[in-house]
Amino acid sequence: MLLNGGINFADHYLLFDFPGQVELLFIHSNAKTVIMKLIKKLNLRLTAVHLVDAHLCSDPGKYVSALLLTLSTMLHLELPHINVLSKIDLIENYGKLAFNLDFYTDVEDLSYLQHHLDQDPRSAKYRKLTKELCDVIEDFSLVNFSTLDIQDKESVGNLVKLIDKTNGYIFSGIEASAVEFSKIAVGALDWDYYRYPCLLLILNIIFAQF
Repeated sequence: MLLNGGINFADHYLLFDFPGQVELLFIHSNAKTVIMKLIKKLNLRLTAVHLVDAHLCSDPGKYVSALLLTLSTMLHLELPHINVLSKIDLIENYGKLAFNLDFYTDVEDLSYLQHHLDQDPRSAKYRKLTKELCDVIEDFSLVNFSTLDIQDKESVGNLVKLIDKTNGYIFSGIEASAVEFSKIAVGALDWDYYRYPCLLLILNIIFAQF
C-alpha cells in the first residue's frame, strides 16, 4: 500500500511496529528485503529501535542472549540503530541486579558476568562457549543501551530526541546551513530542540521518516 498508494508522505513521520519475535523476523532475509525496498522506493531515512525488556538484566544468561540477538539484528539490518532497555522501572522485579545499571547499558567487560553465570549449573556447563560469545560481543563493540520508563515523560522525551537526531528528523525544520547543522550534530540532545517541529510518539521497533 505504501509503495502503490500514491500518497504524499512529505513531512510525515512514519512508525513501523514489528512483532516482538525479532529472532523470527530479522534473521530472515525477507524483512531486510522489504525494508531496503521501502528505503529506495520512498526515499526513507530509517532508524531501527530495538526494545529489550530490562528485567533480563537480572539473569546473566538471558542478558547475554539479549546482547547476541541485539548484535545480530544490528549486523543484519545495517541501519542506524538504537537499543533500549524498556520497562526500566520494573528492572528489579524479577531479582536484584548484580551490578549497577551502567554496567548493563554500557556493555563493557562482560568477564565480570562469568562468576554469576557459574552459579547456575546449566550455565557452568557451557562456560567456554559463553566466554567466546561474550568475546564476540566485545570485539564488535557495537552494542549499548538507552533506557525507557514509559511512565516518565522525560525518559520518553529523551529517547525520542535521540531517535530524531539519529534519523535526521531534528534537522528537518532548520535552514540548510552548515553552521546550524553542525551545532545540532555535536550538541547535547536538548540543544534548542523545541525550536523545531517534532512529533513525540510511543516507540516500538522501527522508526522512519522522510
